Amino acid sequence: MSYQDDLDVNGYTPASLEQTLRSRADVWNFDHQAETAISYTAQGGHVSPEMRMSMGYYQAGKKAAEAAGRDVADPNAPQDDTGKLAAAYRAISQPRPNSF
Repeated sequence: MSYQDDLDVNGYTPASLEQTLRSRADVWNFDHQAETAISYTAQGGHVSPEMRMSMGYYQAGKKAAEAAGRDVADPNAPQDDTGKLAAAYRAISQPRPNSF
């Protein structure tokens, strides 16, 4: 992974930095309430220092998950016809290579 946030990279070996970022990516899950709080503060809303700290951890995990190649979009967002279902139909309509 190439993502590095505000970690003090001087305290890490390349392997331990990779492990730290991979751990953040592995534990991150989409949270609708956190996303709502982030957009609220982006519009000028005020939240407690504790909530701001939680949002920072959430955003760092999201960035690490995105850098690891995970889909960080809202899983409950409506999908249009060109989404995953259409891609699946295209994949099964392709001729299969002969495996013999």
